[in-house]
Amino acid sequence: MKNTVIALLIASLYTVAQAQEIKVASVEFNPQFMQLDSNITGIVNAIIPAAKNGAKLIVLPEAATTGYIYKDQAQIEPYLDTIPGKTTAAIAKLSKQYHTYVAVGIIEKDPDTGKVYNSAALIGPDGYIGKYRKNQLNPSDNLYASRGNLSFPVFDTEIGKIALVICYDDMHLQSLLLPDLRGADILAYITSSDILPKFEQGSNSNHSTIGNISSVSGWIGMNIVASNRTGNESNPETGGVTHFVGGASIWSNQGKRLAAAPVSTWTNPGAPQTIYATIDTAKSNPQKDYWLKHRRHELYQDYNYYRSPVDPMANFKPQQISSLLVQYQPGNSIDKNYAKIEKLISQSQEVFNLVVLPYNSLIGNVELNSENISKYAETLNGYSYNLAAKLAKQYKTFLLFSMPEADGSKYYETAILFDYNGKQVGIYRKAHLNDTEQLWASAGNDLPILKTELGRVAVMLNDETRIPELADIYALKRADMILVPASYNGKDYGGKIDIPRGLVPDSSNHGMFVWYDIAKYSQAYTLIANYIDGTHDDSGQSAVYSLVPEDGYYPPQIAPQKPIAYFASFTTHANPTLWQNQERLIAGRRDDLAAPLTLDENSTCFKEWQQNSASSNLCKNQH
Repeated sequence: MKNTVIALLIASLYTVAQAQEIKVASVEFNPQFMQLDSNITGIVNAIIPAAKNGAKLIVLPEAATTGYIYKDQAQIEPYLDTIPGKTTAAIAKLSKQYHTYVAVGIIEKDPDTGKVYNSAALIGPDGYIGKYRKNQLNPSDNLYASRGNLSFPVFDTEIGKIALVICYDDMHLQSLLLPDLRGADILAYITSSDILPKFEQGSNSNHSTIGNISSVSGWIGMNIVASNRTGNESNPETGGVTHFVGGASIWSNQGKRLAAAPVSTWTNPGAPQTIYATIDTAKSNPQKDYWLKHRRHELYQDYNYYRSPVDPMANFKPQQISSLLVQYQPGNSIDKNYAKIEKLISQSQEVFNLVVLPYNSLIGNVELNSENISKYAETLNGYSYNLAAKLAKQYKTFLLFSMPEADGSKYYETAILFDYNGKQVGIYRKAHLNDTEQLWASAGNDLPILKTELGRVAVMLNDETRIPELADIYALKRADMILVPASYNGKDYGGKIDIPRGLVPDSSNHGMFVWYDIAKYSQAYTLIANYIDGTHDDSGQSAVYSLVPEDGYYPPQIAPQKPIAYFASFTTHANPTLWQNQERLIAGRRDDLAAPLTLDENSTCFKEWQQNSASSNLCKNQH
């Protein structure tokens, strides 16, 4: 009851006073390189049609006032603006005339310090509202811009609470969770998402931030209006040419793609598009409500630690993983379920070293409750435990098994990892219990990494995948793999990946977006073993998700919709040439901004941070 009341109080901070359906626009605008005034004129001319068309929020790209690929501060210096400044003043006239809000990317010079920031400004009917300075800089930004110093502000407006993030910010999950936790209804995503010349032939250096943002809205529960540029930009001093891919998109907070512009290529640059959609800023997302209710801030202290350039937990040793993901139709008998599992494994013609079984592996997808738990729960070293250990020893493989555990007067949802001798390597007790489990189970209070010959292994039990922080925390704990025993039917959360075609290779553009994002944001291979059918009507889709979808490197390997011990292989730490990996992820993150993710939601500091949502301070007594 206490948790429910707290959740309702928190949720009230995340909703707009009245339900509103709002027309929004994402404007693909291509600035002229080494210009300012003509770009301001172009921005004004791009806003007017969208405003006349009734858009109440208009989002333009990153660096819209200048262009992007400057070699250093000296080259960009003549084209810098202040915030507020010339750009915001010009836009404010339109915002007042058409009663609309505009978010736009501006390369900003701070007049007091002389520092340059990759920034975005929000302007409304009453003029300039506020700004955001990009926190997660990529190598191009570092040539002339400093890291942001305004945290992640959220601006409370009549159309909803609006957050701004810029391009590479979205490579770090905490950059999305912080404004989300602060109450944002709408994420204005401002990017100049490019691609390198060799993409059409494949390149290890390619990334697509506009593609990256295309899978997260349903997981984090925010409406996203994402703008980009399209076509080529050239720097006459360096001879450099960059192609921006277009693909501007608008997403509901349920994860539905509402609109998208065409994706361009080097050989078909395309013309800038303006796209429109209607979003509802007061429509709740059950996934977001679940996350806010069940997250456990006290387990996320790793957010506050900076572990680079030396991290004693890091593992760089490549390991060949040959996995079997057991997907079977369960019945109501432990012995019969065991026989089904053993038969599926025995039918595999592959050599394997890891087996992952579904959630509550031998009792099937029965719904446990306080009345029947005593029937199904067993102690460690009990009957089901020993059957699983026998299976690991018989096939000389590591094996992950889960069960309802009885320990004295307490019950847990527990996963056990066995080695190839059938010996227990480690256990994990589910730390994030759902509402039904809270009626009978005790929560675990640790997020361990299980150290094995195969690498560093983390576990998420079933619907713990609904807690986004776990992806970050297991990255910070340097997990090589995340194993997910599941009982998933697709009814309560998740959905299909639907990235606009051309932003990632077709081979990477499929799967379930929650599992897909866990692998991407943790930079840990994520292995799902799910039931198919049964009393819970589970949906299969057992899979391995890998790390860098843009490059098509180990694309998702997804089981067919039938009972199967699905074979999926990959090698950890095999390709250090990819543009992203766990080491770079950790080295680049802003640990200094992450503290709100670790605060008690009832603390004075957290409440001040949430209520003073446009402030860069954590709380009044911040030291």
